[in-house]
Amino acid sequence: MVADIPEGDLGIALGPQLLRSWLGYRRRVEERLTATGFTEKRLPNGAILRLCAKDDEMTVSRIGRELGISRQGASKQVTELCEQGYLTLEKSPGDGREKFVRPTANALAFLRSFDQARRELDEEIREQLGSAAFDALSALFTLLAEPGETRVNVWREARARATLLGLGDQ
Repeated sequence: MVADIPEGDLGIALGPQLLRSWLGYRRRVEERLTATGFTEKRLPNGAILRLCAKDDEMTVSRIGRELGISRQGASKQVTELCEQGYLTLEKSPGDGREKFVRPTANALAFLRSFDQARRELDEEIREQLGSAAFDALSALFTLLAEPGETRVNVWREARARATLLGLGDQ
């Protein structure tokens, strides 16, 4: 025997509960986005859109560095977002080889809708739980958070772990 694992239903451990909750939260946000007109089967990568929205001189190379992915991986995602109408590429005035990645009006509208959907959902959950329980839940998340982790790292890790735990990216 490799390990002594008790039989029977011991309930779901906290980690998988948190991941399932995140997937459910994300699904509910996506439903709200669909209701506001963002009906793409695969929604855009919000992390890339946010990087481009906050910096007028964002490049594909910098996106790769910020997200911890290769330049080629960043380029592929930027190309896809350009094809979907969320980003444009503009030659750098100082370096003809470098291109700035700019968000379109549609990208900015998506980010506003996304933020609004999250605020509304958070408020709905706060109303259902009550403020004390909602604050306790937020305290739990703060307690479990890794110090110094960036938002981008957290989402990349969560997606990877969801797959690892058999929760998929549903």
